Amino acid sequence: MLACANVLSAGGDPAAGKRKTVTCNGCHGQAGMKSMPSLGGQNPTYFVAAMRAYQDGVRPHPTMRDVAKAFSDRDFKNFAAYYAEPREAAGDAAAETPAPDTASGCGACHGADGRETITPDTPRLAGQKAPYIDQTLREYRTGTRKHAVMQEQAATLTDEQIVELAAYYASLPGLFVR
Repeated sequence: MLACANVLSAGGDPAAGKRKTVTCNGCHGQAGMKSMPSLGGQNPTYFVAAMRAYQDGVRPHPTMRDVAKAFSDRDFKNFAAYYAEPREAAGDAAAETPAPDTASGCGACHGADGRETITPDTPRLAGQKAPYIDQTLREYRTGTRKHAVMQEQAATLTDEQIVELAAYYASLPGLFVR
């Protein structure tokens, strides 16, 4: 139900989004691309905001900036609607990793399970690739990636805690490679 509501709130056309994902699938559509985030199941509002941030240069990633500049706001909404569609295949076979103590702080925004975020502009973490979460937390910690709340949260994390959080969220059913 939530995924359907998010698709509708995104204001996009999933079929139109799917038709243009060739560019995205080169990196994000490959299960083996561990440093690339999984997009399937992501909050549509967050997805659109992230793409706008790449387009405007607020999120500094040269490849994503150039890719984002090639698309319109309508394209972003269509992509978001497509990626938010529920997964066709059911369930994940992997066992969940026990939640580390530090995960309780994450739940304030990302939801206790990493799936039901507090606001639609917050990314879902459950099911995200561990290397991507690890890399992102380290970038927040060093200030390479900017977000006032996340920089403050990541600043207190040790390398070991980052690895634990990444493994935990990656072990949960949720986001997927589409």
